[in-house]
Amino acid sequence: MTNHIYKNNANILFLEGDINYTNIHFKSGSMVTSCYTLSRHEEKLISFIRASRKHLVNPFHIKNYTKAGNYAELLLNNGQNIPVSRRKIKDVESALAQLKNK
Repeated sequence: MTNHIYKNNANILFLEGDINYTNIHFKSGSMVTSCYTLSRHEEKLISFIRASRKHLVNPFHIKNYTKAGNYAELLLNNGQNIPVSRRKIKDVESALAQLKNK
């Protein structure tokens, strides 16, 4: 696996799963496609938050979290919105609360 991506993971905004590939989005606006699944990246990036089946987000780039009923989303520092799946809302809220308490 390409470990050089993980050395400076502060530059990663989020990862987006695309079947058996993963698009890794960086602060600079660039993107790299990896031939590994999102689950495989999640094993290496344990501090990242799984927002949905398709998204793994760097918590240090989350600007805001909003929830309305069963719909929730994360607003990133670059202005991008990442939807939070209905089944992941509690997990995301718990992870954000832990970060706030640190």
